[in-house]
Formats: sequence, structure tokens, C-alpha cells
Amino acid sequence: MTDTISNHTAPGGAFVDGGETAADPGLQVCDLRVYYGPVPAVRGVTIDCRPGRIVGVIGANGAGKTSLLSGIAGLVRTSGGSVHLDGRDITHWPAYRRGQAGVTMVAERRRVFPSLSVRENLTVGGWGLDKAELAGRVERIFTMFPRLAEREKVPSFRLSGGEQRMVSIGRALVTGARCILFDELSLGLAPRIVAELTQTIRALADEGHMIVLVEQYIGVLLKLADSIDVLERGRVVFGGPTAEAAQWLEHHGYLAHAEAAAARAGGSST
Repeated sequence: MTDTISNHTAPGGAFVDGGETAADPGLQVCDLRVYYGPVPAVRGVTIDCRPGRIVGVIGANGAGKTSLLSGIAGLVRTSGGSVHLDGRDITHWPAYRRGQAGVTMVAERRRVFPSLSVRENLTVGGWGLDKAELAGRVERIFTMFPRLAEREKVPSFRLSGGEQRMVSIGRALVTGARCILFDELSLGLAPRIVAELTQTIRALADEGHMIVLVEQYIGVLLKLADSIDVLERGRVVFGGPTAEAAQWLEHHGYLAHAEAAAARAGGSST
């Protein structure tokens, strides 16, 4: 990574300088609930993510992490609670409208269009933009990820897992996303790729983006996040600054469990 997009979009769609202001309260999720039929997946979760901040979310498989992000993004129906962005109630907005407002989820499964080239995948994220603006945004992604610039004409199914993850992040940024919800950023990726992506995420936050990061590797969260929420069975059982979260996680055995899991999965190289 050599550079990052230095601006983010305002509610009206224009680019503005990054950074937190008093009139920019960010993402506020209050008492959010998600049910699949009678089965509760998210049970009253509250999250506050201001511009320039990274909120980490961790929990075991089935704890409700992906359902939480999907509920915030409008990809699943919520059964209660509210979602506000910069003071506006977007609780009942459909996913496409939340995306237009700047809330985008980067899913765990990378979800590139396999038959499209890298450039074409990025261009899809700029639907509705004029050609000059779209071209400028795509070029900024190539500046962020020089590896993608080198492979811009390559069909995306030929990319490595790490390169596909870069494409999915780039496409979110081309949309003008200000609040990015990352689901398992490092899953299945080699440590060197993870290190590169974490630099990108930190730089985006420093520019004023709001980041909610679901991550299986505690070490990544401890390096990146400003605060961490721990989910168990759809509820937040701990939430606080990262230094306090590290102590809580160690006391409750999460760190030992994470080290054992990392040792078992140590061969990842995509």
C-alpha cells in the first residue's frame, strides 16, 4: 500500500475532507435485534462508531457477528432497535439506500464478479457516477493497491484470495462508503497480506472513515481497534477500550483459545 483515498463522501454525495466534527456523530446502533424465524441471532446490541474510529467485534462461531453487520447494512430484517448515521434514522431504509448514504458491508466471502476483470469489478461500484469521477476513484484504488493496478485486466477468478479481498475493499470505496463493515478481514489470508490490509484499514480510519471490524484473530483486533465488543449468543458481554478488552479477553480465556486456533490454522498462504 502506498496511498489511500484522502476524502469521503458527504450525505449529499460530494467528497469532503476526512475527520470527525461535532456535526458528524457517526454510526449509532441501539438495541439492535435480528431473528431468523423464532431463533434470535442478535439480542439487543448497541454500538457507537465515530468518524476516525475502528470498533472491533469478536466472538465464537454463531455468536451473531455476521448477523449484526448484516442488520446494520440492511441486508437482513431487524426485529427491533435502531440504526442512525450522522444523526439520521436509517433503521427502515433498504440496503441500497444505506449504501447510497455511505454504509457498506465487505462480506467474508470476498464476492467479486469472477468473470469480470479487476477494473470492471471496481467500476461496478461506481454505478451512477459520471465517467471522470468514476475514473478518478478507480485510479485512487490502484494507487492504494499497486498489485491490482498490475492485474487490472485479469479476470477476477484468477486472483489470489488476498487480491480478491483488495478488490472487494476497493469496490466499497469506489461507492463512496464512509462507514465500512468488514466481516472477517483476515480469514484465509497469509500474514503478509493481512499486514498490508491492516495498514489500509488504519489509514482509512485516520482519514475519517467509520470502521466496524469483525475479526477472528484477536491479534489483528488488538493492533487495529480503538475499542472492542465481545459477542456471546447475540449479546455484548464486554465492550470497552482495546487495552481493557485485552485484559478481559485474557482473563476469560479468549487469548489462549485464539493462540491454539492460530496454531491449528498456521498454514494459510492465499
